[in-house]
Amino acid sequence: METDVVITGLGVVSPLGRGVGRFWEGLLRGDVPVRPLRFPGAAMPDSLAYRVDDLPPGAAEPVGRASGFALEAARDALADAGLGTGGPGELDGVGVCVATGNGDSDVQEACRDGRREPDAGTWFPYGTAGLLSDRFGLYGPGVTVSTACAAGAYAVAVGAEMIADGEADTVLVGGTEAISRPAVGAFLRLGAGDPLHCRPFDADRAGTVYGEGAAFLVLESAARAAARGRTAYARVLSSGWSCDAFHVTAPDPQGTQAVRAVHDALRRGGMTAGDIGAVLCHGTGTPANDSVESLVTARVLGTRAPEVPVSAVKASLGHSGGAAGAFGCLTAALVVRHGLVPPVGTLRRLDPGCRLRVVRDTPGTAAPGPVLVNAYAFGGNNISVAIGSPADRADREAAA
Repeated sequence: METDVVITGLGVVSPLGRGVGRFWEGLLRGDVPVRPLRFPGAAMPDSLAYRVDDLPPGAAEPVGRASGFALEAARDALADAGLGTGGPGELDGVGVCVATGNGDSDVQEACRDGRREPDAGTWFPYGTAGLLSDRFGLYGPGVTVSTACAAGAYAVAVGAEMIADGEADTVLVGGTEAISRPAVGAFLRLGAGDPLHCRPFDADRAGTVYGEGAAFLVLESAARAAARGRTAYARVLSSGWSCDAFHVTAPDPQGTQAVRAVHDALRRGGMTAGDIGAVLCHGTGTPANDSVESLVTARVLGTRAPEVPVSAVKASLGHSGGAAGAFGCLTAALVVRHGLVPPVGTLRRLDPGCRLRVVRDTPGTAAPGPVLVNAYAFGGNNISVAIGSPADRADREAAA
């Protein structure tokens, strides 16, 4: 990545609450806000979910829950970056990259159930990117990414590449997802639901638990951020993508292409595995995903596996589908800023097959170096994003 890309704004709506402060404090405490989920009138068994109970103001508008979450998180991210107060035209060239799996599918559900009258805006569930562009005057390049559960991390990587390629010097990136019957039903049909909570890397894990919310980041070229006098949270150093195409839903048990994604991210960022300071895993809590991810991460870290802190935020957020990778990248920026790695709040008995230093009970201390964010998805989609301190690239170039 030729152009340095920095993160200057963060915004989040999550089961832990709205705002970066509440989000970060909840993660550090290892909060687990899981609660019963029922769909009135639906022929579905009761289950659990990590819900956003108090809808933010934007979600009360005539849009779906996913778009409502995105409006609030994006508004906060832009404000955090000091953008959006300069009057008409200020954000004309700002790009948008939104990740989502199901989009505003709740609007379609309401129309089918007779709870809402169809209108011109209800036929297309993936209109969030356009809504953000229209609402905030963001008229740069606009993209929607829907690579299932890896989409949020892809959105961050695509936004960074827009800046590196000169398409825009500022891009609003993130992911949003709302709990819906199709999403929950799919996990239940796969037998991939846990009856207690999401338990990444726990020996007794039985599946995942769905979550919802939105995480958005403002990416800028380092030159533009410096010209505006903004202090960056972190830098997007690089990313690596791969697809193993092993199975529609199951991960490749060898993890070959997942390892490739990490190695490509490290190579493109001029790094080695010895530079990694912490790892934020995909960590769904499903037996297959966690087993493969344990294998992949240990293989990448090698002899450093027992010392590099590893975490999985789905223990406190649930599996938010297309938004999950964005939550991971936003968390990585906070890890870089504060030097702390959140614990896996649901971990009671570490899987004996997991040879990683999984943070539990209390926050861990990140080692010097970038944070690696991994995300994996149905269809064999794999991505790794390296996020480091604003000085990381300069420090490595000086050392070379």
